[in-house]
Amino acid sequence: MEQDRFNRYEENFLNSTRIVRRSINQLDQAKGNVDSVISTVVDMEGELSEAEGYLRAMDIEFRSMATSDKRSSQQKVTEYREELRNLHNSFQTSKANAEALALKSSSSARTKLINLNQKLDASTATLEKSRAIIADTENIGDQIITDMESQKEKLQDAKEKVKDTKSLTSEARRVLRTMGYRNVMHKICVACTIVILFGAIVGIGYWVFASK
Repeated sequence: MEQDRFNRYEENFLNSTRIVRRSINQLDQAKGNVDSVISTVVDMEGELSEAEGYLRAMDIEFRSMATSDKRSSQQKVTEYREELRNLHNSFQTSKANAEALALKSSSSARTKLINLNQKLDASTATLEKSRAIIADTENIGDQIITDMESQKEKLQDAKEKVKDTKSLTSEARRVLRTMGYRNVMHKICVACTIVILFGAIVGIGYWVFASK
């Protein structure tokens, strides 16, 4: 189940990164068109945020996977994190170049770009708050996973102890049955001994009486 969710997040992440790369090319080809620059930058900001969200989701999912699947998934998360960092850097470089070219080509571009950056700053602040909430949620999730793994180990230990207890109980029952059998045999032997001795006494008494 964790692997299936991981694969879905991975597919969405790769789709977002493809859109970002395509948008970077569009930004490089904007040729100072401020409206095109603004539209592309807004789209790229959204896609980068989504890609980061998918990456965080993958990071959470692989931690709860079985050991056999965890190694390859962790390696993918590490590679995707580096890829996303490179895309952020490429985006910032292309954005700066496109804005500089737009400022040269249009007198009204400065106002539009300032408004855009203010909106993006506000969106970034909101996103940072969301990231902080997500980070807290991840910490709680990690703690829950740790507790669950600890409980799993305790349950496994308890299961082993139950098996050992069952084995000891079976052995004790067998020993008790053996002891009971021996006790019965002992009583039978004692009873037989008493009967034999009684018969011997009676026989000796009869013999003594008869000889007189």
